[in-house]
Amino acid sequence: MSQLKSLASQTALFGVSSILGRLINYALVPLHTSVFVPEQLGVVTALYAYTAIFMIAYTYGMETAFFRYVKEAPEKTYQAATITIIFISTVLTIGIYLFSDELANEIGYQEAGSFVRWISIIMWIDAFLAIPFAKLRFQNKAKKFALIKIVNILLNIVIQFSLLQLLPLLFEAFDISIGHIFLANLIANGSILLFFFNEIKQLRFHLEIRIVKSMLVYSTPIFFMGLAGMLNEQLDKILIEHILPDTYYENMNSAAALGVYGQTFKLGIFMMLAVQAFRYAGEPFFFSKAEDKNAPELFARVMHYFIISSLLLFVLVSINVDLIAYIFLRKPEFRVALYLVPLLLFGKLLYGIYLNLSIWFKLKNKTQYGLYFSLVGVVITVVGNIILIPTLGLLGCTIVIMCSYAVMCILCYIYGRKYFPIPYNFMATLPYFIISLLIVITCYYVKHPITLADIVIKVAISGVLVYALWLIEKNKLTTKTS
Repeated sequence: MSQLKSLASQTALFGVSSILGRLINYALVPLHTSVFVPEQLGVVTALYAYTAIFMIAYTYGMETAFFRYVKEAPEKTYQAATITIIFISTVLTIGIYLFSDELANEIGYQEAGSFVRWISIIMWIDAFLAIPFAKLRFQNKAKKFALIKIVNILLNIVIQFSLLQLLPLLFEAFDISIGHIFLANLIANGSILLFFFNEIKQLRFHLEIRIVKSMLVYSTPIFFMGLAGMLNEQLDKILIEHILPDTYYENMNSAAALGVYGQTFKLGIFMMLAVQAFRYAGEPFFFSKAEDKNAPELFARVMHYFIISSLLLFVLVSINVDLIAYIFLRKPEFRVALYLVPLLLFGKLLYGIYLNLSIWFKLKNKTQYGLYFSLVGVVITVVGNIILIPTLGLLGCTIVIMCSYAVMCILCYIYGRKYFPIPYNFMATLPYFIISLLIVITCYYVKHPITLADIVIKVAISGVLVYALWLIEKNKLTTKTS
């Protein structure tokens, strides 16, 4: 129990920084949706989708490799991982920067060359900071981690607010552009390099080739796995504008549909943050407990509580999505696809389960299996989106997300039983799945005619669910302890 409490504590600390930071950052959504139209935010969504995919190449799986080897030689591993990323990211950034106009033209945004140049520098900074942040996680310095993340986000918000609201009020000739979103991101990310001044100063460009080779051998499958996984996550945002017919929706073309989808996708932020917070705390935790004889039972209990917590989050956000959307999506045209939110949340929940299941191939140095599972997911994503987007529109994207992660979970579980058996008790969580889905479906179709009353009822239901789940799991823990 103490080990679970330790993981929960670390998840909470990293989660608070991520959740608080992202919630603060989410203040930008009302700003963006009040200033720009869906077509403009569609460009932002697409460019950030490409950015997320390229970031996998920039970091090349070195974060996971760092956790795998850091206990053997902490300082040498840190130096090797950081210098390797610096080399890879510098080469990539130079290439993207020099050919930014051609790349912008190639992806269909001829006027976005300057945005691509800024993004290339943003990616370089993010990649450079990946291992210093990983080191903070390894050292359990959650407070410093949280401080830096939140300062970064606050800077981004202040700069964006200044560029998109303050300066246009002060100077009538000031033209607002979506480029200011990327520029603010660049300035904010560059500023946090100051927090790692000592780490930068201590870097030495002298590497032990043996360590670098070992890390690259380990990280290469992780890189391909991450690339496949990110394609699985971002490809729909790239494909929508290209294969969704402009006539599919009565009041918006494919570019506007992408903008709406991108903002709707952000309403799944709470599940994404829960999964991210768990990954931040869980990855070091799993590696540190790998040699424990009770590790399989411990990992099974971690899965149990992860699923229950995620299902609770799934229900709370899904039944209150109208209220959440009203707060954050300022223009009505951005709120036309709220029916997608429960499906997006459930897809992310399945992804979180997959992350739990995937620990076996990371611990057993069989990371090639992660690549195989991710490639299966990519095939489902590509084929599924090509078939379903033209016929089902944005709904097709969410169906494909769920199917892809579900298949990856099944494959990972089957092979995991062979190489690293963990006694997962999924039957114990089955009632939670059924009840959660019934609540969400019922609340979707049964609504009070008075909007305010409907909101109050659903908030009350949320409170009862939280309290009931706490009582049930508390009684189970008490029984086990006694």
